[in-house]
Amino acid sequence: MAKIILVVDDDADTRELLSEVLSIRGFDVHVARDGRHAFQVLAHIGTPELILLDWLMPVMSGSHFLARKRRNPRLRPIPVVLLSAWTRAWSATRRDAVEVLSKPVDLVRLLALVDRICAGQSRVSSPARASDRPGAVFVERRARARV
Repeated sequence: MAKIILVVDDDADTRELLSEVLSIRGFDVHVARDGRHAFQVLAHIGTPELILLDWLMPVMSGSHFLARKRRNPRLRPIPVVLLSAWTRAWSATRRDAVEVLSKPVDLVRLLALVDRICAGQSRVSSPARASDRPGAVFVERRARARV
């Protein structure tokens, strides 16, 4: 059975691109447009192996989603990777996340991270700036082409 991944992002192009790429890799991908919508989706799907979560979203932000997730025993153990265009010094562990990736997302780095997490290896190194990596340009160009 395919492993489930939930992608939570207010940007439709990002949701579509990540869903497409992860589905091609054999994952069962579900998407949500914000934190509140994510909880609605989570109520109707099996427990995901991983949540890819945008930090800055309307309705319910990544920080509010994580606070509510922390209080739910079924959802608490699910690993989260934060995705953010907000460039600042991040500490993934202080945000209840396995890792923080800067947008535009480096697809090669993201896929390697997803594979490690879904294989049960949730301890990963601190993120480098994604925009310094070649795969980030691909994701940004692909998202722009869809607009």
